[in-house]
Amino acid sequence: MPEGFRVALAVPRRGPAGMFGPACRAAAHLGAEEVNDRGGVAGRPLELVDVDAGDEPARVARVLDQAVRRGEVDAVVGWHLSSVRTAVAPVLAGRVPYVYATAYEGGEEHDGVLCTGELPGEQVVAALGFLREQFGWRRWVVVGDDYVWPRATAAGAHRALRRDGIELVGQHWVPLGCQDEDAWARLLEQVGAVADGRGGPGGAGGVDGVLMLLAGADGVRFNREFAAAGLDEGLVRFSPFMDETMLLASGPEATRGLFASAGWFATLGSASALEFSAGFARSFDRVVDDAPGLATPSPGTMAESTYLALTLLADLGRRVPPSPADLGRARAGWTWDTPHGAVRLRRGRAGHRVHVAAAVGLEFEVLAEVSGRR
Repeated sequence: MPEGFRVALAVPRRGPAGMFGPACRAAAHLGAEEVNDRGGVAGRPLELVDVDAGDEPARVARVLDQAVRRGEVDAVVGWHLSSVRTAVAPVLAGRVPYVYATAYEGGEEHDGVLCTGELPGEQVVAALGFLREQFGWRRWVVVGDDYVWPRATAAGAHRALRRDGIELVGQHWVPLGCQDEDAWARLLEQVGAVADGRGGPGGAGGVDGVLMLLAGADGVRFNREFAAAGLDEGLVRFSPFMDETMLLASGPEATRGLFASAGWFATLGSASALEFSAGFARSFDRVVDDAPGLATPSPGTMAESTYLALTLLADLGRRVPPSPADLGRARAGWTWDTPHGAVRLRRGRAGHRVHVAAAVGLEFEVLAEVSGRR
């Protein structure tokens, strides 16, 4: 039997994004199984090597650096936060292929690093444009985790949204993984003050909704406390980082007036989406053995993103094992099929069919596709 093609699967098992780890692992194992059924990577069976990307970014980078140096992995696929990517990318650059699956802020240029997730232009700017056209919502206050993705996304969106007459009225930040109850209480007070006209620039206030740039458990906590404070009675919420896992953790009483955007939602209903959901359910039951009794969730966008990143890597290695140079060529132009439709890479940007959806209890109802608006 040929030697395996070993891929470090860098997904979080802890921290604010740790809630996505089981689903991302299940989706990756489904992808690996399908790749191996088709003959593997250049004839070599694809093998996954688990790496906890929920650790401190510098420690994740050291673990991957050592694994590459020792010849223990041939490539890296990761769904993890941008704070981890910015530590890992310069360490891996030019050494092994690194496919980064997460929706991110843009601007990644390291050699051999390929980003396959959605970008803010369609995830935030086009989505908020759609909500303005449909519902008239123009004024938003930003609530985000204090790290690179929320900060850069808010800055880029602020510039682009002004052209459409959409305002970001204030920005409020909490540390990533914040456990300080007083900090959360202050945050809710600040949002309430802006909502009723007391907290805007120069005393001007009044907003239509909250642009949530919060990851995982932080977004769940905000949803619960937002609803408990009664703020959902007058304000809507929009997040480009919200999936079915977060809805389930938030609870149905905390999802009123909540909207999200992503390439994938489990309720898309296409034949490819249904096929992926069925395969994911089978894989989840087999793979997730560290959470006994955990019910099989609907596959969220984080899981589907991991699957598509792994299958892209395998597609690039059908004839010969993929190299960093192969990823560089794919950045220039490549198209591959995913459960939510074709994704096109052009000049390092992944073009997705991005949708806007409204939370209905613990599910998302897809309202429209907003791809191509930006």
